[in-house]
Amino acid sequence: MSKRLFSKAKFLMVFALILVLIITILPSTLSGGSAEQVQAFVTRFYVQCLDRQPDSGGLNEWVGRLMNGSKTGADVAHGFVFSEEFLANNHGNEAFLTILYSAFFNRQPDAEGYNAWLSRMAGGMNREKVLDGFLKSQEFAQLCADFGITPYAGAPVAVASTGGFSSSGATGFHAGRKVNFIIWGDDSAADRAGGRVSGRTDINLFVHLNLDTRKAYIVTIPRDTWFGGRKINGYHAVGGHDYAVGKFEQFVGGKIDFYAITDFDGFPPLIDWMGGVTVTVEENIADGFSGCYLGPGVHHLNGSQALALTRARKGRTLYGGGAYAREKQSAMMIAELLLQKKGMVNSGNLGSFMGTLGQFIYTNISMAQAAEILPVLLSMNRGDIMVTTFNSWPQWFGKSSAVGYNEAEKNAFFQNILNQ
Repeated sequence: MSKRLFSKAKFLMVFALILVLIITILPSTLSGGSAEQVQAFVTRFYVQCLDRQPDSGGLNEWVGRLMNGSKTGADVAHGFVFSEEFLANNHGNEAFLTILYSAFFNRQPDAEGYNAWLSRMAGGMNREKVLDGFLKSQEFAQLCADFGITPYAGAPVAVASTGGFSSSGATGFHAGRKVNFIIWGDDSAADRAGGRVSGRTDINLFVHLNLDTRKAYIVTIPRDTWFGGRKINGYHAVGGHDYAVGKFEQFVGGKIDFYAITDFDGFPPLIDWMGGVTVTVEENIADGFSGCYLGPGVHHLNGSQALALTRARKGRTLYGGGAYAREKQSAMMIAELLLQKKGMVNSGNLGSFMGTLGQFIYTNISMAQAAEILPVLLSMNRGDIMVTTFNSWPQWFGKSSAVGYNEAEKNAFFQNILNQ
């Protein structure tokens, strides 16, 4: 593969994904109201613990008590985890811990912590003690602070990570006003290898954003890139989010501030929840692998059909054919989705809207980081975005057909990006 710039449609896909990510985790910046923040906090527990949207009576009750100070974040968590509705699901220890990590830490479990908790529970620790451990953690305290909520009675005052620009540098960014993050498209699902936690990252986009110059560089990293004795997309399957971040940091030669990831279980229900998406197809597609069979014309697709179209590459001829056709078709779909559905969210439904989106995208971005990034993204136009890739080519490594590159040339390429 030669070094190339990708199409404008590819930019639209990435830009749309970034905007969806920011909308998902940034209630205060978009709404400017503490009531909205508290509503979003409570909504996430309905979604993560009970797997449903809140009923208005219960939502208003929790929000009112949090705002008048009679309840804390720990009270909310305890109320949901030991509610009759939650207990009726009879979750096993593995599912119970996964829900706690998602609801309280806004992330998937790390292997070390997860296994340690499982071992304690197997040794007789009850769920009340486990819950207390999560509630007294720094991660939960920060989550509450991000929503302007006291984590538990007598807790030390935490600094809420909301706000606008900081002339001295953004909170949590390794290089001050320069931000690096990774966007992954994971091939896992509840019924696929990885189980939504550690599948292969078949889409890998490294993004470098300079908040001062308001320029962004998006680098595609082919899924079969050979690095460290294996294809780079396999590191997530081996060790999960944090492990894969570390490997991608080694590959690009710089720190990665946060990740955003979605999967096979995330994309179809997102499309269905939004009422489907209307797309234009410009060639006959008959891909038995993805299950996509469409002729030229305008089509309104549900979630399953949309996923099939974004995976279709067999027999493709337009847009460069094969995987390149699949990429451009996906970009066109995401762009259409953004344009067609942007009216779904407003100040009155922001909390529930974000709570639902949180089911489809995993990210470890903080509120402070999002608050720094959003105004820059909204001020940018196409001329401020460069989408590129390093020079690479198909190559055999032993018995593995993968993607090769010149190490020194690749390193110089990424160093130039990081210096921008």
